[in-house]
Amino acid sequence: MEIPLFRILLFSTLFTFTSYFHAQNNNLEVRRIEYLHSLKKHVDKAWPEFSSQKYAADIALFTPTSTFITGRPISKTLKKSPKQTYKKGSLLIEETQRLDTDEFHMATAYESTDSSKLWYQYPVVLCSDFESTRQHIEEVSDTQTWATVILHEYFHGFQFRHPEFIRFANDSITLSITKLQSYYERYPWFRESIEQENQLLLECLSKNRLPQIKALFAQYALKRSQRLLRFSQEEKFDLTHQEEFMEKMEGSARYIEYQLYLAFKNIPVDKELAETDRYYDPSLLKAFKLEDKPWMYQSSSVRYFYSTGFNMLRLLDHLKIPYKENFFDDNSNTPYRVLHYKLLDAQ
Repeated sequence: MEIPLFRILLFSTLFTFTSYFHAQNNNLEVRRIEYLHSLKKHVDKAWPEFSSQKYAADIALFTPTSTFITGRPISKTLKKSPKQTYKKGSLLIEETQRLDTDEFHMATAYESTDSSKLWYQYPVVLCSDFESTRQHIEEVSDTQTWATVILHEYFHGFQFRHPEFIRFANDSITLSITKLQSYYERYPWFRESIEQENQLLLECLSKNRLPQIKALFAQYALKRSQRLLRFSQEEKFDLTHQEEFMEKMEGSARYIEYQLYLAFKNIPVDKELAETDRYYDPSLLKAFKLEDKPWMYQSSSVRYFYSTGFNMLRLLDHLKIPYKENFFDDNSNTPYRVLHYKLLDAQ
């Protein structure tokens, strides 16, 4: 059967357009991943080891049709060949068919026993593309804010590259994030104490004289210990190590988000991204103020231990107390314990 020439031309045009559209989308996702990688160096001063390759995690970015994976070759991790490979400098990005049908991803995965997983004994940041993320997280309206959310997860990958940290998480942490937060939501006395404790931390941050800070922190420590004692008596479970671990893990990841927000005012315009990404606005976040994002430091927002951990790390910075070296190599180091030792124990 002879096919009319106009049908051949139409099919050829559609095929060319579809291929071009796919290539354009891929170029955008690849450029966004490059942008994510470039941002790590801008928080170097805040946490120098974070950008070290020794502690790098992989990224798996999910679009509606594909998964883009950085880091270790998928020929080794997934035993399959990529559809497409992109390389820029030392950054290798491989594209494969979408790995699952989950609606949304924003987490860091680590698996210690199942060797079939992409994240077997190696952390992988699972994240959705910008367009999907903005449908699930109201705060995300631009590429830069999307990047702060992923850098939070990227920092979890950094944490999980420390063997002692992940061992402690697997062996000693028995509560999930959701379970710990449920106590705050279920018990009014627990919630009221947390609100008062966090307010004392914020008052510590507002003072510059060490005696005042010590007095306020002593009040905080007393109220915290009273809450944990009551919980232990009523629930027959010691919450101390669980809570301190979550404050350390999530508070430090939020701290990195915060440091990136602060850094945006000095980050040069990404000209290539500005040309391809309509959600990237170089003028955004140049005048960031923490007061505009109360969810970062208020314990009533999101999950309480994110904020209390974050505020304690800010207090350590405020007091110029060094703590970051080997922080994730020593599980006895938590924001609360470091502060308690420096302000109350070491007289």
